[in-house]
Amino acid sequence: MALSVGFSYTEDMNVPLKHLNALRAFEAAARHESLAQAARDLNVSHSVISQHIKTLEAWFGVPLFVRLGNKVALTDEGRELLPHISSAFQTMKDACYNILKKHQRASLNVVAESAIASRWLRKRINAFSEEFPRIDVDLTVAWKPPLLTDGQADIIVNFETRRPTSGAIHHQLFPLDCFPACSPEMYAKLVDEHGAVNFDALPLVHDHGKQIWQMWYAKYAPESENWKSGKIYSDFSMAIDAAVDGEGAILADDIICQREIASGALVPLDVRTKRCAWYSASVSKEISKSSSAYVFLSWLRAYRDA
Repeated sequence: MALSVGFSYTEDMNVPLKHLNALRAFEAAARHESLAQAARDLNVSHSVISQHIKTLEAWFGVPLFVRLGNKVALTDEGRELLPHISSAFQTMKDACYNILKKHQRASLNVVAESAIASRWLRKRINAFSEEFPRIDVDLTVAWKPPLLTDGQADIIVNFETRRPTSGAIHHQLFPLDCFPACSPEMYAKLVDEHGAVNFDALPLVHDHGKQIWQMWYAKYAPESENWKSGKIYSDFSMAIDAAVDGEGAILADDIICQREIASGALVPLDVRTKRCAWYSASVSKEISKSSSAYVFLSWLRAYRDA
């Protein structure tokens, strides 16, 4: 009898281990408040995330989420569970990273679009190198990314529209939600005493084509064709510098343009935003979870969410 009770107790203790993937799905969905975003985060389908959540809810016997269209919100039970699950996964990550820091020696080639390389990624690579001194990271700037199969890159960070189309898996990093901004000197000339801007006469600076401004105008000033005017720069960083120098208004954001916005070198002309693009990181489908590329990508995504 005692043996059977002991066996039952051990079996019950092991039950959560059978649901590790489901608990990962729960944590990601809770963090993003979205099943679709959790699916992208974990590189599985929306239906897999949904099934994992149903499995957990059946196991616990209570709902963990309330569905709100494309979003989800935690129930009281979900809110009670989340901090413990998040802490447990963080403990596991920390334990793995501690071993990797001590023993993994490797080099890593990261190829990135110019603006994200200089304005976001470089500092994060320095922070990663302090934590993982045995992993050497080389950062190369390239507007057109190489193939992941030709040995020139282990990770490619670029706009989603320019990510590799085959042999790769993709991880979204963050979106660019853009708003009109210009230099303080230009702001003083463009904004009238009522705080209004004449967008039909706004001098524009474009980044690699006019389609980004076209999208903003289509949403907020559909009758205007002013988006067809202005200077075009092939590089986002050059377009930002041109706007800072007073050549025109740019569609800025709070991530890549954070330094200019924080310092006042660029001033928002309008608070209305348009999602212009996503940045993503791409790695080979053949990547090993013990590889330096996987370690860096996992760290980068955790750093992004911190």
